Amino acid sequence: MKKTLVLLTALIGLPLALAFIVPNEKRRTAAVGSLVGLDDHLKAAFTAGEDFQPIPKPGGMDWLATRKEPGQTYRQFLESRPNKPGANGRKFIYLQPVGDFPDDAPSLETLREYMEAYFHPMPVKLSKKVTVKKTGKIRRRGEQINSTDLLDALQKRVPHDAHVMMGVTMADLYPGDGWNFVFGVARLKKRCGVFSFARYGIKEDKKKALLRALKVISHETGHAFGIKHCIHHHCLMNGSNSLPETDRAPLHFCPVCLRKIHWGLKFDPSTRYQKLEEFLIKNDFPGEAKWFGERAKVTEK
Repeated sequence: MKKTLVLLTALIGLPLALAFIVPNEKRRTAAVGSLVGLDDHLKAAFTAGEDFQPIPKPGGMDWLATRKEPGQTYRQFLESRPNKPGANGRKFIYLQPVGDFPDDAPSLETLREYMEAYFHPMPVKLSKKVTVKKTGKIRRRGEQINSTDLLDALQKRVPHDAHVMMGVTMADLYPGDGWNFVFGVARLKKRCGVFSFARYGIKEDKKKALLRALKVISHETGHAFGIKHCIHHHCLMNGSNSLPETDRAPLHFCPVCLRKIHWGLKFDPSTRYQKLEEFLIKNDFPGEAKWFGERAKVTEK
């Protein structure tokens, strides 16, 4: 079975009303793992202060009200043997546009700049657009494209020097029967993912649509780095069932997920936070920029 993680879905049926218990501080701290022997700036980066909140208790159709997930500690992440960034010359992230993009769509170059800051210091390349032919290899349901079939096709195009390739499309996606639609999917081991702009409300609010895109593409790329859904803090890697749930999610990794991505990228946390602050100021997201700027100060060497 392919290990495909789904980020956003429109589910058919009623909530399962699962009894999710929010992890206490002891469990959240244990999930980060031992910090003994780390430099002070790394200890600061992986320690949750007041700027990190526990994951909210789910309700209604929220992800954890409809999905039972065990979470993933830092130790479990290592035990899963994730792909090592840079190994065998795989040192780039690729953005792969799929299909046409209207003039009012979020800028692909803006997405590339964001990804290069978020996954610093790994360079990000923007590939040439590919089209999806109407053949039997990729199923369709009206105007929707089957995301599983699309991932199968994209997986064959992953460049030899790519650690991850993320497909980006304006086409509406669905993963299979029983699903209305999906905004993004990625495979933990196959270096590939895809997400759609189709339902972000671009015509209604272009700025909000861009922020949603930033969250979804970094979430899905996080999966492609081997990170599963987070249940410890209010975190970018939390699962989500709807746009309102995504809008409530923060743009940042929690200490647990940050340590996972640091395992492979070995960035200086303060430098990474500064780059994200600069990007967010440039693109007029002052609230998010302030958060990253304050974390940059906390994690300075």
